[in-house]
Amino acid sequence: MHSKDITDIVGGLLVIAVGAFAVLHAQQYDLGNLQRMGPGFFPTAIGSLLVVLGLFITLPALFRAGPSIKLNWTGGFWVLLSIFGFAFTLDYLGLPISATLAVLASTSAGNLPWRTRIGLGVAVSIITYVIFILGLGMNMPVLPQF
Repeated sequence: MHSKDITDIVGGLLVIAVGAFAVLHAQQYDLGNLQRMGPGFFPTAIGSLLVVLGLFITLPALFRAGPSIKLNWTGGFWVLLSIFGFAFTLDYLGLPISATLAVLASTSAGNLPWRTRIGLGVAVSIITYVIFILGLGMNMPVLPQF
């Protein structure tokens, strides 16, 4: 056991960082007032709430014990490989094949049987096709471009 709850400390600090980024980024827009809100009002308000929420998560975690963290480096490698692989193969192989390969790569660290992994890859490729190509009308390659 560590002397601090490192999981909540890191999570709270990440929430604070996201909120602070939103507040700082929104400063380039007009804040306005409560009667006439400007485009910077909402991101500033939500970012401020995130900073406060992050403090409520982080501060109590500094005073309680928590479990040690064990990082799954193999799983992280396969997930990152699937993200980069999808990004680099989308233009050449098309959405369905790239999505299937990304699912196969990201599930490589687990202990799923091959049938389940292939079925999941096909299901994800169908869902992404329906949502992004048919539903949203995005212009993405569907067939391989050789």
